Amino acid sequence: MDSNGQRGNSNPATMLGVLMNKREKFQEELRNIEKQVYELETSYLQEASHFGNVLKGFEGFLSSSKNTTK
Repeated sequence: MDSNGQRGNSNPATMLGVLMNKREKFQEELRNIEKQVYELETSYLQEASHFGNVLKGFEGFLSSSKNTTK
C-alpha cells in the first residue's frame, strides 16, 4: 500500500513496514489527544472549583448568583 492506501507493491514486508509506520503515527496522535484531554479536564476542575463542577456540584454557583441579585 502506498501513502494513499492503494496497493503499490504486493511485497508483504513492504506492506508491513508501511502499516507499522501508520500505526506508530496513529499512536502518537492518540497520545497527543489524550494529553490534551487530560490538560483540559485538569484546567476545568481547577478553575471551576469556586463555583462548582460536575464532581463537586453547583451549590456554590447558585448561592453566589442569589447574593448578586439582591
